[in-house]
Amino acid sequence: MATVNDSSVCSVCNKLPGKRFCMGCKKYFCSKDFKEHEKQLSIQFDNEIVRSHDELLDMIQKLEKPDDLSSDVFDQIDQWKKLTINKVKQAAERARHELIELLDKRRTAVTKQLEAITKEIRSHREEENFLEDDIARLRTKLNEIQKVLEQFTRKDTKKAIIATNDQIDWDRIIYIAKGEEIESLSLNTNTKWMQTGVTIAGGNGAGGGMNQLQNPVGLCVDDDRTVYIADYSNHRIMEWKYGVTTGRVVAGGNGVGSRLDQLSSPAAVIIDKERNNLIISDYNNKRIVRWPRQNGTQGETIIS
Repeated sequence: MATVNDSSVCSVCNKLPGKRFCMGCKKYFCSKDFKEHEKQLSIQFDNEIVRSHDELLDMIQKLEKPDDLSSDVFDQIDQWKKLTINKVKQAAERARHELIELLDKRRTAVTKQLEAITKEIRSHREEENFLEDDIARLRTKLNEIQKVLEQFTRKDTKKAIIATNDQIDWDRIIYIAKGEEIESLSLNTNTKWMQTGVTIAGGNGAGGGMNQLQNPVGLCVDDDRTVYIADYSNHRIMEWKYGVTTGRVVAGGNGVGSRLDQLSSPAAVIIDKERNNLIISDYNNKRIVRWPRQNGTQGETIIS
């Protein structure tokens, strides 16, 4: 750490010859001040390095007891479990009552239809009057009633009225948010995908309303599942938050044109997270535009 130099002066007292040289701070010290300097470095090492190391080690050891570390989160999970179970029970009970009411209505309607046929059958039997047309007509009516009854008495696996467990995305009902630097997404080769989709944007016919799209041709998704959509024929970029029924215009939307506040048939959009911008392929204007995501009133041409 130190070398001898008779020509230097101590950087602390500025009196005695600095015969000791510190390779860290590049200063000379006399023997007395050099010892004090070493002492201060030792204290600094203990306070800044050893203590921080011990605190991190303690945090890692606490991870071995997650109940103590995140008891509030576990409490939230337990509370969510209770609430969800209650809601599922309520939904099942409501569906049960609806099914009973539906069956009663259908049974009443079918009974009335069958009573009319019963009277006609008795009439034909009493009169001993049987014609081919009557038999065919009555057979048709009976077949129609049979089809209605079979909808409720025969299990139809192709047309279920109740969502099965496989149709519910259990992994997204509740999940723990993970830091990007800790976790990364990986897909198992045996992953089973849901066979039915849900509309997350638009779906209200073609148009220029805030709940409509017209020829959406490109999109990208942010970490919070916000979707940015290149609404080609409306000449705008729409932001659609997860779970909402309407979107908002975040770029363009001022009619078709080539001004900096306009777009012309945008075909693609991506997110520049570092600068918090949208990068837009402005197709008919033959340019790439950078547009601020937050309160951006116009874009900037970066490639043309």
